[in-house]
Amino acid sequence: MSSMLDSKSTINAIYQFNEKYVPYAGVSMTSLLVNNTDVEMVNIYVLGEDLSEESVIKLRSLAGSFGRSISFPDTSSLLAKFKGWGMIPYRGAYSIYLRLFFSEIIALKGERAIYLDSDTIVDGSLLPLVNYDLGDKSMGMVLESIRDDYKIMIGMAEDSDYYNSGMILFDVDKWRSRDYCNRLKEHILNVRSGYIGDQDFLNIVCEGDVALLPPRYNFQPLHGRYTDKQYYGVYKRKGYYDETLLDLARTDTAIYHCYRWLGEFPWNDGNLHPFNTVFDKYMEMSEWSGYSKQKASLSLALKIEKALYRILPRPIFLRIFRTMHELVLKKAEDDARKNRANERS
Repeated sequence: MSSMLDSKSTINAIYQFNEKYVPYAGVSMTSLLVNNTDVEMVNIYVLGEDLSEESVIKLRSLAGSFGRSISFPDTSSLLAKFKGWGMIPYRGAYSIYLRLFFSEIIALKGERAIYLDSDTIVDGSLLPLVNYDLGDKSMGMVLESIRDDYKIMIGMAEDSDYYNSGMILFDVDKWRSRDYCNRLKEHILNVRSGYIGDQDFLNIVCEGDVALLPPRYNFQPLHGRYTDKQYYGVYKRKGYYDETLLDLARTDTAIYHCYRWLGEFPWNDGNLHPFNTVFDKYMEMSEWSGYSKQKASLSLALKIEKALYRILPRPIFLRIFRTMHELVLKKAEDDARKNRANERS
């Protein structure tokens, strides 16, 4: 099966974020626009929550400086539904769930759409991604790099593929025709209204309808910091990418996913994030070049974890990291289940 369709010359990029994440989303959009100047059309759709007028003006200015379109669909009705459905806010915001229902407020037909987290950095053309052959699947995603027992915790089979939702390539027509908005709603109302975030909803409800994409389209911090030998020494190899694809992702990264590393993002002062340099590169190009990095608010456990990272050999630390991460996920999952039980009582 060919990996390219070579048919589309438009990039439809979807972001979701609240006011707090505007500077970081702005840096991500800058990286997208800088690296896709030769693309015929780039349309950006912002699914926002509580965005200020000042932020909207600044984001419009950014897109306009590249001659690209940006729109801000009204998300108020969706946000109200999430609250009414009893969904669990993530760090105080409901915007994390907007990507699940993008097709209700963005009128795209016969097209592809790329969802990008606001903590992603685009470092190359996305046309190959737009034209990637999804076969008969509704979407394409990259596997989650942190392999653990979490799938079993949320009711998935141990051998199920579990994907990271920081980048999603949607075949919009298939997504609509397979009625995913209603299927997700039914799951939320009748099975569970909340997990740790939106990622679990996608993996459970859309299981079997996701095409596997190469890791270069969602390159994650573990692979930026550890060799394949170190990674496979701690995490399972079965069902995951081989060294060839991971090496290609390192040397030809299209999208960096700058999610939290040791409790910090690249925009935090004093961070040890593996993608700090690439984030800073595009921040300096952006309208947020004067942004002053602030210290992250770290728990005692994360402070200890960061100290251990500085002094321990990497293979030893990675084993500790895995154990601590699994404990955090288990607690978060237990809390989510308790929340659901409280709703029913």
